[in-house]
Amino acid sequence: MSSTGLAATQSESPRRGKWKRSRHSKKRARATAADTAAATAAASGSVVSEHASSSGASSAVSSPIRWPLLCRTVIGEDASGRKVFEPFIKMDPKLVDAYDELTSKYHEKRGRQLKLVTLHQHESQSCMLKQELVPTRESATKTVLKAAKGVMGLSSYVDGRLLKQTTGFLIDWNSESKVGTLLTSALLIRSKSPVDEWIGAGEYIPEAEVHVHLLDRNDTIVAAELLHYDKNYNLALFKVGISVSAEVLSFGSELKFGQEVFMLGRDKDLYLNIGHGHVQYVGSNSYERHHYMFLDCGLSECGLGGPVIDLNGEVTGMVNSQRTGFIPSSTILKCLHMWKKFNCIPRLHIGVKFSAIKFLDPIQIEAIYRKCNIDEGLIVQHVSEGSSAERQGIRTGDILQCCNGVYMSTTVELENLLLEICEEHLDKGNQIDSNVEVQAGIFHTRSGLNCTKNLAVKVSDSIEVVTRGVVHVGT
Repeated sequence: MSSTGLAATQSESPRRGKWKRSRHSKKRARATAADTAAATAAASGSVVSEHASSSGASSAVSSPIRWPLLCRTVIGEDASGRKVFEPFIKMDPKLVDAYDELTSKYHEKRGRQLKLVTLHQHESQSCMLKQELVPTRESATKTVLKAAKGVMGLSSYVDGRLLKQTTGFLIDWNSESKVGTLLTSALLIRSKSPVDEWIGAGEYIPEAEVHVHLLDRNDTIVAAELLHYDKNYNLALFKVGISVSAEVLSFGSELKFGQEVFMLGRDKDLYLNIGHGHVQYVGSNSYERHHYMFLDCGLSECGLGGPVIDLNGEVTGMVNSQRTGFIPSSTILKCLHMWKKFNCIPRLHIGVKFSAIKFLDPIQIEAIYRKCNIDEGLIVQHVSEGSSAERQGIRTGDILQCCNGVYMSTTVELENLLLEICEEHLDKGNQIDSNVEVQAGIFHTRSGLNCTKNLAVKVSDSIEVVTRGVVHVGT
């Protein structure tokens, strides 16, 4: 009988199942060890350097990979003329054991190969492969990859336990001191999140350990120092040491509704998440603060705090809501300016929730125009109990047309205007927690009259709470 070499399939090996179980057990053990190490590092606040480079820990050239061939004796042919080989059970057990060992080593080595950054395929594809991006894919890819150099992952820990993971981006970096400033969402250190942001029930843990996952070859993790966080805007600024050259993202100009943008983030494994969409023609709902704009793409894993960039790579906002709401760059820049100037982010607590007429169905906009002769402004949705607005007779359904003579059509425009009024008030030597008079142009929907209300509005750097008035029934 002649003998020929044939590559046996994995199912032909009598010990294949045993090897597979062993391999999975080892994989689970390695994962458990890695999780334990990360938790220990978080608890101690130490700097950890995770060597996960594509070249491995050794600089030596690895041996070539070889698929084992098991030589089996041909004992005949079947009815169709195909060769029939000697069954495994009749082969030399030592030969089968040697084959099993070589096969196991092959798959282990192949598994290590597939972890190389050049061969590993991420479990999901980015939006850059979508058909509609084909005409601009090359330029868009360059824009996204350039901005990604300044987009990092952050993790917060309390007593060694992971609290939350978000994305952040570099807004400042000193090449001499190697110290940078990261902007992210304050939700990174928030332990309790209410459904309604206006009730002020969120709980924050500013003393939480925060780690930044750098983008160097070794995936270095460094501790970050909290510089400031704001509960109204849910902005957080962290100081971090970055020894390698870093990309500082720059802020862009005003956004337009319908504008095409990209949303960037880092997942738990530091892979880049890319969202592609457009700025929606909608406003905040009754549970959300006034400073949000929205995208028509879904929020990625750990995406809160990530930048929204335009086609030129400039930051046009920061994602800060599970509804893919983001704070536009116009508001962020004003907040950063106030922080640098006053070491806090003070704002006016007007005590009223609004919604914009312009985002309504055109049928309703036309009806408002016919009845009120108004086609732009902000509709009063709720007035806080005991506020100056309530005392001045402003009620749900009325329309705010202007503040201090400035007309606005969105709540974002109102928010930015109130920040400007606040800064002017403090520049005159007034203090935090003082009152400033704001002239509000109001249309009373019930009476059909226009009037100007002088509201005594508090300047504060604490969170604004809008309370619902109640009537007590019984004892």
